[in-house]
Amino acid sequence: MTKAYFPLSAPENLSRFQLGELLGEGADLQVFAATDGATGERVAVKRPHPSLVSRNIHRDAERRALLQARIRAQLKDVSGLARFFMLTESDSFRWYFGDDLGYPYSVQVEERANGIPLVGSVSDMVRGRPIALPLNLFVLHPAKSYLSHGYDNPALTVLDIIKQLHEEGYLAQDLSPQNVFYSPGSGACKIIDLGALRKPNRATRRQPAFDMNDILFDIFRLYTTPDKPLTDTYRFAQVRKFRLSGALERKAEALSKEFAATDEGRAETSLKILSTIGERGYVSTARFRTDFKDYLAAAQSARGGSDTEEAWRQAAQELRSSYWNKYLFDARDELPEIA
Repeated sequence: MTKAYFPLSAPENLSRFQLGELLGEGADLQVFAATDGATGERVAVKRPHPSLVSRNIHRDAERRALLQARIRAQLKDVSGLARFFMLTESDSFRWYFGDDLGYPYSVQVEERANGIPLVGSVSDMVRGRPIALPLNLFVLHPAKSYLSHGYDNPALTVLDIIKQLHEEGYLAQDLSPQNVFYSPGSGACKIIDLGALRKPNRATRRQPAFDMNDILFDIFRLYTTPDKPLTDTYRFAQVRKFRLSGALERKAEALSKEFAATDEGRAETSLKILSTIGERGYVSTARFRTDFKDYLAAAQSARGGSDTEEAWRQAAQELRSSYWNKYLFDARDELPEIA
């Protein structure tokens, strides 16, 4: 694969984007809303997290940003992936953000995705926000009434991105729900970050293998659940916790034990997937996609009755709260059934 050249933009070019409110922050990045002064388009401005820059330990975050920029330049417009506008040369950016972090850094600008993140930022979770509500409502525990719209599961869009990156020689290690924005009114979703990109490697004496199966295990772990349909409204806001460790085979086996106790359809389809992953049997996304769609069909047929539908509707009311207003989302427009 030939690396695409990605020209860095001059720091002063960032001035065309009028900075708005803080949207969220994670371990590596801080994300702001902004508006393109030339076109009026709403965008997202990202910089390395200030806690990293102030200690001068932001180089890994900067390297990941540059790699992503190069790959996006090579892939050009990819369906389901937020458009990338620019990555700047290093600067203090005191004139833009209003603070001086002590060391120079780069800033990236990309399309601001419509919808809400399937899982919000850790900083919002610390503040007591229901950050996992969208994932539970529309992916893990969707109501039959919502499934009747016929929208594709967001994980299928994630698989499309993984497929294209794999064709370029990379494995996307962190396409987690935090990086997926979803519009429940249309079923459209956008990936806003390619996460940690790695080259596959074979097992050696010093390190285990790392291949497509490691990526697919994370997709299955994050976008499925062995839990029964929820009947308690408060549980829709809870983040699922995982206690999986060790080699891939061991993690797949541990998760298999959880799914073995589910209904027959989900047990059969999930164990087939996890067994194949544990044997490192997937060489691409194609076969996994077929198996995963079988799982989704089984999961949909196992949806609960009127009590679970009512719990879903009550939980969905929370999307009308002011917390979600910072995103390009209005529950009253997208979900009139809860308005």
